[in-house]
Amino acid sequence: MRYLLAPDSFKEAVDAVAVAKAMRRGVLAGDGAAETRMLSLSDGGEGLALALVSATHGMLRHARVHDALGYPIEAQYGFLGHDNPFGNVRTAVIELASASGIERIPKARRDPMSASSFGTGELIMAAINAGAQRIILGLGGSASTDGGAGIATACGYRFLDKHGKPLEQGGGSLSQLHAIDAGHLNSTAASIPIVIASDVTNPLTGLHGAARVFAPQKGANAMQVDKLDSGLAQFSACIASFNGKDVRGIAGAGAAGGSGAGLLGLFNATIQSGIALVLDLVNGREACQWADLVITGEGSIDAQTPYGKVPSGIAKLAQTEGKPCIAIGGRIKLDTDDRKRLRDQGIVATFGITPGPADFESLLATTEENVETTCASIASLLKTHLCGASGA
Repeated sequence: MRYLLAPDSFKEAVDAVAVAKAMRRGVLAGDGAAETRMLSLSDGGEGLALALVSATHGMLRHARVHDALGYPIEAQYGFLGHDNPFGNVRTAVIELASASGIERIPKARRDPMSASSFGTGELIMAAINAGAQRIILGLGGSASTDGGAGIATACGYRFLDKHGKPLEQGGGSLSQLHAIDAGHLNSTAASIPIVIASDVTNPLTGLHGAARVFAPQKGANAMQVDKLDSGLAQFSACIASFNGKDVRGIAGAGAAGGSGAGLLGLFNATIQSGIALVLDLVNGREACQWADLVITGEGSIDAQTPYGKVPSGIAKLAQTEGKPCIAIGGRIKLDTDDRKRLRDQGIVATFGITPGPADFESLLATTEENVETTCASIASLLKTHLCGASGA
């Protein structure tokens, strides 16, 4: 039997490559005759660079940048290998989470008003200086709600108040924005094609916008949410005055604290579904055609999973090829409607990997072992079933 092992990372525990390898060990333990193929995936958030670099035989790189609060850190980006649809176009892949991610900041120090995406802009400049001709930029896991103003600042834009003074970093100052100055903008940053990979379709502002939906998860209280939302509205108005682009209503503009809006409004950027982009780049359809069964997974299988996450994306692709999909997760939190949505998308069964009661830290530490054990059980069961069917 042929198994396609196509997980996302298990957040806070192990990356997608390690999960796929644990899946493989488990499947072969349960059925030594099984054929396996690994495909580490990402929906545009954490793990995007590793997934695409691994799939295309590219190269990871590191750069000294600043985290969301301005502290120096080392962040990761990569270049795709030759085995990709862009051919000879030197393509860099960057994760916002690597430089400007919320998990970079200890909970006690998180500051939703001053947190900035500046470090991600520094990664963009590092990639450009290393010869990038195209950038794939994954938006997810942001610590900031600054509309991507930090990214733009690192590339040479200036954001000025009514007195012509540069604003302080962070979304908390955007309500004071009066004008945008591109006089110092890096010419390559202005023109290089940027493909945004995101699983978020939220608009920039309003009830479903970046501030009201995501800022509370970053520590913002009700008054701060209101100020951040009004700041993003002012930011979009200034973009419209600067170059005529209306970004407020674009689906995905609210991604990563509104970074989608800044990128779409101020750069040569387009936006795509993260998982769809990744599946295309790693030849996901051909891999599904090869397989008899797909096993996917992520840290939490929950109400968000059917909406652009890795398990739903690979399951829908496998379904078009007539192949069933099983999902595993560290936590399963699905109601009846969620389960029906996943079944409709091609996920025929869902399994939790938790072996029994344990504290969270212990479960994180044993993630690979638990993935392996779960996949061994799945493969052993299928082997027994197939043997029984053939002998009937």
